[in-house]
Amino acid sequence: MLAVLSITAPIFLLIAVGYISVKTRLMPQEAIPGLGRFVIYFALPALMFSTISSMDFGEVIEPNYLAVYALGSLLALLSGIGLHRFLLRKSLVESGVKGIGMSIPNSAFIGFPILMQVFDSPITQAFALAIMVENILILPLALIIIESGRRKEGENSGNIWLPVFSRIVRNPLIIAIAAGLFCSALSIRLPAVATEALDMLARASAPTALFVIGASLMGTQIRGNIYSISTVVTGKLLLHPLLVALVLWLWPAFDHRLELAVMIIAAMPMMSVFPIIGGNYGFRNTCASMLLITTVASFVTITLLLGVLT
Repeated sequence: MLAVLSITAPIFLLIAVGYISVKTRLMPQEAIPGLGRFVIYFALPALMFSTISSMDFGEVIEPNYLAVYALGSLLALLSGIGLHRFLLRKSLVESGVKGIGMSIPNSAFIGFPILMQVFDSPITQAFALAIMVENILILPLALIIIESGRRKEGENSGNIWLPVFSRIVRNPLIIAIAAGLFCSALSIRLPAVATEALDMLARASAPTALFVIGASLMGTQIRGNIYSISTVVTGKLLLHPLLVALVLWLWPAFDHRLELAVMIIAAMPMMSVFPIIGGNYGFRNTCASMLLITTVASFVTITLLLGVLT
């Protein structure tokens, strides 16, 4: 267990440092969104592009990993929507928002740093494939379901496909993956000076991301129905990884490192922009509460998971 704590403790220590820095006003809270944009628009895209572009094209895409993660996450999304819609009698809009919370992990800000701690060499391929599944399949599907619910309630009469498609093509991580795949397929290699600059940006991604997560939690208060919140928290930290584990158990074996990585990614708390997405539909405070509780509780669940898997 001490070996596992040596993996998770530094991760959550950096999160705590981010929280304390804003709490004590050493870092102004107004600066945190800028740091978050630095991670999403510069550091992580640099990491993914430099890694993917340097790989052989045939090695980038692992169909088994994609299938396991996509099926497990899709089951988590549909389970979350079905639970809230048919058992808890919530609107389709609210059910869709909570389904997102149960099925899309924080791969970028917490998942990748933990992968870097678990594996001797960075396993960027697993992270990039997870980002593809989340942003090309799960999130668009959830948003289409939510917008369909709004249309039935008379709140939306516009085109529900265009905003979703626009979100995908403007995502900097998806752009970086596509550019990396393009360079990999054509065997394009950047000059050494450009490669070194990208590597310098990439090295800043993990610690900055963890710092931002902690800092962004400062000021968040637990608001909303605790039963409703606990349902989503349980769904994300337990149901999602269990469904991925079930699919993985039924699926033919593939690269053990990727099998381990897919379980780790699925066990992460929900993505950091969950309150922003929920805020678009009137659930910002509740979603922020869910994010806070899930992130704090994930220290225990992730530590236990790594204790079992490693």
